[in-house]
Amino acid sequence: MSALLMLCAVLLLLGTPSRGARPWEPCTDLRPLDILAEVVPLNGATSGIRMVQVEGVRGLQFSATEPRTTSFPASRIFSSCDFFPEEFSIIVTLRVPNLPPKKNEYLLSLLAEERDTLLLGLRYSPTQLHFLFLSEDLAGAWQTRVSFWSPGLMDSRWHTLILAVSQGSFSLTTDCGLPVDIMADVSFPPTLSVRGARFFIGSRKRTKGLFTGVIRQLVLLPGSDATPQLCPSRNARLAELSIPQVLKRLTGKPDDNEVLNYPYEADMKVTLGSRPPCTKAEGAQFWFDAAQKGLYLCAGSEWVSVLAAKTKLDYVEEHQSLHTNSETLGIEVFSIPGVGLFAAAANRKARSAIYKWTDGKFVSYQNIATHQAQSWRHFTIGKKASLYRSSWLWPTLGQMKGVKSSPSSTNGAPES
Repeated sequence: MSALLMLCAVLLLLGTPSRGARPWEPCTDLRPLDILAEVVPLNGATSGIRMVQVEGVRGLQFSATEPRTTSFPASRIFSSCDFFPEEFSIIVTLRVPNLPPKKNEYLLSLLAEERDTLLLGLRYSPTQLHFLFLSEDLAGAWQTRVSFWSPGLMDSRWHTLILAVSQGSFSLTTDCGLPVDIMADVSFPPTLSVRGARFFIGSRKRTKGLFTGVIRQLVLLPGSDATPQLCPSRNARLAELSIPQVLKRLTGKPDDNEVLNYPYEADMKVTLGSRPPCTKAEGAQFWFDAAQKGLYLCAGSEWVSVLAAKTKLDYVEEHQSLHTNSETLGIEVFSIPGVGLFAAAANRKARSAIYKWTDGKFVSYQNIATHQAQSWRHFTIGKKASLYRSSWLWPTLGQMKGVKSSPSSTNGAPES
């Protein structure tokens, strides 16, 4: 009995913290950490970032040639200790462009700068989303990659991805749909040190693999799966946990002396063809009437003329199509008194054709042997009608049947 009491006393002493001991704390707050906001200060001082609007939704696009401008030290968010959480979620809202085969672009990377070692990374290819992390044991260190099949990202639309990691399980949820779960042979390390590490947004500390799409949300949620907090959602493609404040601002006109903090672009849509409907969905969009050469803006429920089409008469209308022997480089229309109206076609190949106006149209009249003919010129000397042909070799005089022509020299060149 005394031994049992002694054991209980020892356990009680071990379970009672001393006055000087610190209670256990996680390495970071168990709240959404807006990683994207860390590289986008409110005063707009960061260069290489521009704000764009696509499908009426604001996002950020990175154009920096130096990836370090969109990076920050890991110690900024890991304030209590130097270990990445073992269980976490990464939430990304993005719009990606079409990539050529075998090309990859990074959304996020965490690097140990002294060794230039990738500790954690998230990248995508035309057909897959890849999650990478560093694994270590007594035998050494190696890179582990977990890949999800996701070809639907390449449709030039907004998408929200939720990557949840916990105890050897990796789950990807796209637009609040059914999750794709992977049970990997290698679990995410429980003690991944981030001491001296740095986050890089949209790159892997190099210009190769730089993210060229538009990103709206990039959040790290330690300790839990973020899917229940975001889904279901009325707009699953834009499900929001936390976005930078600058993307929440309403669009407005700056004052006379105000300078816009961020370069700003809008995704302008121009519709071609027949008159489309003008509703709220097409608001601030353009329609180009190709037939009348007019440009219109959808304002409210009406198309407002921006570039008025010029009214003009059709002075020329098609009467006849002539099918020549080969490619025609020139045509000469002429008339011979008492004979009729003719058209001479200069054809590239071995024969050029002459057509005569008969019964309201041109019909084939004569073929003349030529080589690389460029053009014909009709002229008269007295009562004699002739055709002068120019080519790449020699200019020559052509002879029409029933019409006298000027004599030509033996080598094919006209007499001087």
